[in-house]
Amino acid sequence: MISRVSPEGDAIAGEADLRVWDRLRAAVLELRDVKLTLTLSRRGQVVQADGEMQILGSVVCERCLGAMPLSLRVPLRVGIGESEAVVAACDPELDAVIAANGSLDLQTWLEDEALLALPMVPRCDVWVEGPCSVSNMVPPQVIK
Repeated sequence: MISRVSPEGDAIAGEADLRVWDRLRAAVLELRDVKLTLTLSRRGQVVQADGEMQILGSVVCERCLGAMPLSLRVPLRVGIGESEAVVAACDPELDAVIAANGSLDLQTWLEDEALLALPMVPRCDVWVEGPCSVSNMVPPQVIK
């Protein structure tokens, strides 16, 4: 419940429970760690959340199909409220996160943010010459 955030503010820090992040685990090759630091501050009917999520794991490279390391830093700066209008009235620069009936499933929201931060077409460094730094494959040769 967003009403439980104290007027002085609260903080959340630590590792996410990856056992409940089924959608993210299905989207990556390996999910090793998700760390979170989040500061919550009450601004009238809105709770402003500022912080960062760090995601470590691996994804499949779409270029060579090898396992590519994944290291993401996802900045978080949102307004949590019961409607977009309430958040926009508080600060139009904040992205709105809707807390229906004043309640927000924190794990689901954070997993959504992590999924949105994944690269759409992950690729290892551009091959110029030599073997791929991820899979050790040699680029295809054009024979004349």
